[in-house]
Amino acid sequence: MRTNGFQKPYNPMQIGTWMLLPALLIQFLLFATPVLPLAASIPCTIIVLICGASTAYFTFWCCKIDPIDERLKCHLAHQHEENDGANDTGNNRSNEGREGNDDVTKFCWICGIDVYESSMHCKFCNKCVANFDHHCHWLNTCVGEKNYNYFFLTVGTTLSMVVVRGGVLAGLVISFFIQYAQEMTAGGPRGPTVEKFDDWFGANAGLVVALVNAIFLSVDVVCIALLLQLFLFHLRLRHEGLTTYTYIVRDGQKKRETGRIKMELERRRIAAMQKAEIEGKLIKKWRISAAQAGGRCPYIGEIVCRPCDPLRWDEIGGGRAMQQSNSDGMDNEKNGTHMGNGNGHNNSLDKENIQGNISLDDEVSEDEQNDIDEKKTVDPIHGGNLDIDDQDGIETVPSALRAAMEVRMKIQHQKEQHDSGDNSPNGRDETKVQFLSTS
Repeated sequence: MRTNGFQKPYNPMQIGTWMLLPALLIQFLLFATPVLPLAASIPCTIIVLICGASTAYFTFWCCKIDPIDERLKCHLAHQHEENDGANDTGNNRSNEGREGNDDVTKFCWICGIDVYESSMHCKFCNKCVANFDHHCHWLNTCVGEKNYNYFFLTVGTTLSMVVVRGGVLAGLVISFFIQYAQEMTAGGPRGPTVEKFDDWFGANAGLVVALVNAIFLSVDVVCIALLLQLFLFHLRLRHEGLTTYTYIVRDGQKKRETGRIKMELERRRIAAMQKAEIEGKLIKKWRISAAQAGGRCPYIGEIVCRPCDPLRWDEIGGGRAMQQSNSDGMDNEKNGTHMGNGNGHNNSLDKENIQGNISLDDEVSEDEQNDIDEKKTVDPIHGGNLDIDDQDGIETVPSALRAAMEVRMKIQHQKEQHDSGDNSPNGRDETKVQFLSTS
């Protein structure tokens, strides 16, 4: 079990950081500070040294602190004190730290004890880390609740150092090569930057010094790009209250959901293409083919080909039609209720049975009602769909939905008759809904 980042075996990436930080500081002191103007040399050198020292300090504490889970730490300390590890290992869950502690825990099958719910087991360090964020190979240690702030400060100070270094070196290199090119082409006097480079330690090797600075400038550019991305990423995590691990889990779930949606859309496109080909709708088939081609080109292809995708337009049209239908239904219901209340009509009209016993009055005989009840029986083979004999033809629709629609139509029609004052027997609508079996 690794307790800190200074334990062996060392990571090659960790060794690289140990070598890179001193190299950057030494290079700046030897190749940048002497050739800078005095007014810029002192403050720039002080800033770089302060950032470098801060980076080393925060890196040391980030590696030194053990981010182990507190329950696991107490368990190991108890084992060490009693020198009886054999009896406390295995599947026996440790009770250390449980008394008077109501925090949510989970069982780690590798460590063999209950740990806090936010802890995760690191396979590199072979221990559970409190509020696990990630395992940093550059520091050869896990980053968790106890050392995360030091890790964040390490990234921030390192980024500050390479930004200052990169700015200084960029100014020196660009100024040198501009003046050097003017001297070589026009043959004029040497510029101040070229002169300082040539007089560097009296070696008269200005071009060599400029090339060394250019090489380290490229290193700074790479470091700035990587560290800036990392720093902004952790700023976002801190703002959202996430860890790197939880972010990766959430991102994986989003990718899987997006993939599932794309697979479903692709399946629907294939079915739509086959249907369009059978029906002879070539234009729709070409539009679906264009949408398929755009889906194979992420981002740009999807944006360009989105307007030609008929499936998306069908979804938009269907959604609007459903919203309009719901809105009209709500308006009709409100209007019907208002009319009924205004005329003193019996509110029992709104309580008609939507199962199919629809009649405007009690003139339906008992035999007729029984016949309707028999015909409205749901066919179990067809899953509850009934064929309803309408004046315009026979349609197969869900029985409950059809009955509800007929109820609304009959209630509205009866209210209109009541308002018109037509109370004659001939004016009554004795139309009855006939339910036919689908078998």
